[in-house]
Amino acid sequence: MRFAASPLLIALMWLAVVATALGVALVSHICRQQYAELTAMERAANQMDVDYGRYLLEQSAWGSLQRIETMAAQKLDMRSPQPEEILMVKRN
Repeated sequence: MRFAASPLLIALMWLAVVATALGVALVSHICRQQYAELTAMERAANQMDVDYGRYLLEQSAWGSLQRIETMAAQKLDMRSPQPEEILMVKRN
């Protein structure tokens, strides 16, 4: 027994094959676009991590006790008290 396909069935099969091929191409294109967006966001996140590290170092430098003491001495003419200038107050 031989099966003879009608021209309508062959046309529908070809249409299904073409539609599937176009769908695969579209999905591949969307995946590539989203992957490119993901890598760009990862690059931006890495740069933000680097910047955050720099800002932490800068904050640490600006808040160091040595720098504060130097600025107090230079700009406000302050100094550490001498031992004989320290007065201990006793509370009863």
